[in-house]
Amino acid sequence: MLKFIFVTILVIFFIRLVAPILFRWLLAFFVKKSLRNGTFFYSNMNQQRPEPQSNGNGRRQGDVKIDYVPEQPDRKDFNGGQYVDYEEIK
Repeated sequence: MLKFIFVTILVIFFIRLVAPILFRWLLAFFVKKSLRNGTFFYSNMNQQRPEPQSNGNGRRQGDVKIDYVPEQPDRKDFNGGQYVDYEEIK
């Protein structure tokens, strides 16, 4: 039982005091490293995107084909909807 309490206190101590300091140090290390390499802000700037492949019928893969566009009804007769009377209760 005493060993359990001791280990619990050590874990709480580590989480409460040591982990934030360790996390700040690791975060600063990785940010400095990426700033030094020049990859912090411009990580994907020099990479070329692959060109989509053609699927045989003249269109590239990923293109969208719209066969039918329905007609939109005229909205000139719209009066703003129905209004409902209400009573304010105090």
